[in-house]
Amino acid sequence: MPHSKPLRPRKEKKIRSRLMRGIIFIMLLTVLIPVIAYNNLPEWVYYLAPATRLWIITEEISAAYEDGDLLQTLKDQETHYDVAIEITTADGRFVYSSKALINKLPQDLSQAAEIDELYALNYETKYGSKFTDSKGYLIKEYEGKNYTVTFLDCYVYLESGDCVDVNMQVSQVSSTTKISIIVSFLAVMISIVVALGVIFSYIKRITQPVDDMVKTTENMARLDFSKKCPRGTISELNSLSDSINELSSALDTALTDLKQKNKKLEEDIENERTIDNLRQTFISGISHELKTPIAIIQGYAEGAKMFYASGNAAAADSYCDTIMQESVRMNEMIMKLLEITKYSSGAYAPEREDFNLREFVQEWFDRNEGLLKDKGITYENEVPAERMGNGDKIILGSVLNNYLSNAVSHADGEKKLRVYCTETESAWRVCVFNTGKHIADKDIDKIWDSFYRADKSLSRSQGRFGLGLSIVAAIQKLHGEAYGVNNIPGGVEFWFDVKRTDT
Repeated sequence: MPHSKPLRPRKEKKIRSRLMRGIIFIMLLTVLIPVIAYNNLPEWVYYLAPATRLWIITEEISAAYEDGDLLQTLKDQETHYDVAIEITTADGRFVYSSKALINKLPQDLSQAAEIDELYALNYETKYGSKFTDSKGYLIKEYEGKNYTVTFLDCYVYLESGDCVDVNMQVSQVSSTTKISIIVSFLAVMISIVVALGVIFSYIKRITQPVDDMVKTTENMARLDFSKKCPRGTISELNSLSDSINELSSALDTALTDLKQKNKKLEEDIENERTIDNLRQTFISGISHELKTPIAIIQGYAEGAKMFYASGNAAAADSYCDTIMQESVRMNEMIMKLLEITKYSSGAYAPEREDFNLREFVQEWFDRNEGLLKDKGITYENEVPAERMGNGDKIILGSVLNNYLSNAVSHADGEKKLRVYCTETESAWRVCVFNTGKHIADKDIDKIWDSFYRADKSLSRSQGRFGLGLSIVAAIQKLHGEAYGVNNIPGGVEFWFDVKRTDT
C-alpha cells in the first residue's frame, strides 16, 4: 500500500487579523477601482443616468401638452436639467427651439419657415432612427465651422403628430457621469469601510474575551490556575467566562487537596518505610547484641546451679551477681533501642520551650562533678550567659549527655573538656571538645550508626553499646537541626545546633 503524504497543517489565523486584511484590501480597491474605471468604462455606461433623465423630461413635456402649460414646463426643464428642447410638426416643420430668442411657441405655422431658417440646427443622425408613434434615443452630431458637437437625444411622438426632442451634449454627459460614478463608488466604498470598521469593533468585543479564555485554558492545561477570565459586555461570553473561572477554581481546589493528600500519603509511606527499617535494625541489632549476654547468663546460671548443688554458696552468689549485671545491661540496651525507635518513627512530638544554654550545660557538669574529679578531667563552660535556645530540653539533655559521656570516656593527654557556643544563621551551635586522639577517617561517617563502636578496645564492662550517637542523630532530626563531628588540633569536637529564640 503506497504511503500517503502527511497533510500539512493549515496555518491558523485570527479573525481580527483576517478582517483587518480584508479592510485594507477593500480600501485599496476603493482607490484603484475608480481610477481604473474612469478610463476603462464602456461608453454606454455614461449614458445610463442622462438617458433616464431625458426620458423623464419627455414624459413631463408630454403631460404639459395635455395640461396646456407647455411653455412654462419647457423653460423649467431647460433651466433645471440644462438640456436643449426642440419641437417639430408631423410634417417636419420646426416650431420650437431652445435656441430661439422668443419665449413662446409660434402661434402661426406660417412663421415656422422663418424659425427653421434662423434657429434650427442641422443635425446628422449617427446612431438610431425615428419611427412614427414611438419613443427612443439618438446620437446626433452637429458640424459647425470650427467645431463639431455630439448630442444624446431622446425623442417622443405625441398624439398630435408633433415630435419632442430633448438633447444634451455628450461631452457634458460623459464628464458628469464619470464624476457621479466615482463619487457614488467612493461613497459606497466608504460606507463599506465604515461598516467593516463597526464590524471589526464588534468582533474585537467578541474575540478579546475568547483570547482571554484561550490563555486561561492554556494556563489551566499547564496546571496554572492563577489567571482568570475577565468579564466583558456580552452576557453569553460572560457566562462562559464565569463557567471557566469556576472550573479553574474547582480544579485548583481539587488539585491542591490531591497534592496535600499525596504529600500525606508520601509521608505515611516514608514513615512506614522508616518504621520498617527501624524494626529490621532493631531486630538485627538486638539479635546480634543479645547473643553474648544470653550465652553468659545461660553459662553462669548452669554454674550457679552446680555450685549450689555442691554447697559452694559463695561461688553461686558470685555467679548470680554476674547474671544480674548482664540482665541490667540487656535492659539498658533494649531501652536505648526503644528510645531511638521512638524518636526516629515520628511518634514523639518535641515539647519546645526556651531555656538558657549556659545553665543547661552547667547542670550536667554539676551532676557529674565527682566523676570528673575521679578521672582527673578539668572542664570549662564557655557558653555566654545570655544565649537562649528553643527545643525539647529533656531530650536535648540526652544529646548533651551522650556527647559529654563520650568526651569523658575518650579524654586523653591533658584530659580537658570545653563546651562553647558559636552562631549560625538560625541556630546556636553547641560544641563539646575533648583532648585526645582523632577519629579515624574510615570511622567518622559510621559512628552515627547503631551498634557501631570505633574504639573496639572498650570492654563490655564499661556498658558501651554503640547507641549513644544514634540517639543524638534521631533527636536532632526530630528537631530539624544539624549535628556533626570534626577532628581539630588537640582533640575532637562534637557539635549540635539548637534553634535560637530570636529567629
